Amino acid sequence: MIATAGLGIALAVVPGQAEAAVDVYLVAVGTLALLLAIARTLGTLPRERPTRLDLVPTVSSQRRPRELVKLEREVGLSTETAFDAYFRLRPTAREIAASRLRLRGIDLDDSPESAEALLGPEAWDLVRGDRPRPRNHDAPGLPVDRIASIVAAIEKL
Repeated sequence: MIATAGLGIALAVVPGQAEAAVDVYLVAVGTLALLLAIARTLGTLPRERPTRLDLVPTVSSQRRPRELVKLEREVGLSTETAFDAYFRLRPTAREIAASRLRLRGIDLDDSPESAEALLGPEAWDLVRGDRPRPRNHDAPGLPVDRIASIVAAIEKL
């Protein structure tokens, strides 16, 4: 209402600047509408819950190897979302499996049948080269027991 009155006064006082007055009016009305929308939505979103990773007590990382801390973080994140399982844990597991297989004279990508036979279906499903990206990045990640069995299969190599 105040913005409309301001537009009317501006048009009456300076009729040659109608375009500028309308532009200012539209910006003012848009700003008021945006503020109203923000005011109506405040407090309607659910509160954030801490993840399992947030609840883990932090131990001084100065005494622990940086790579171990990084790997623990990758595993923790991979239990939360499919995105983290694919883009964080998978490359690390794939690199370790490839190096362990290479010691046996098997290339992970060139001999997929041999690699799958040695790794087992669960570990192979994670490290195979043609594994598709997850469609829903926010889907649940890998359960801890599944990660443990994948690690055990890679360690057997």
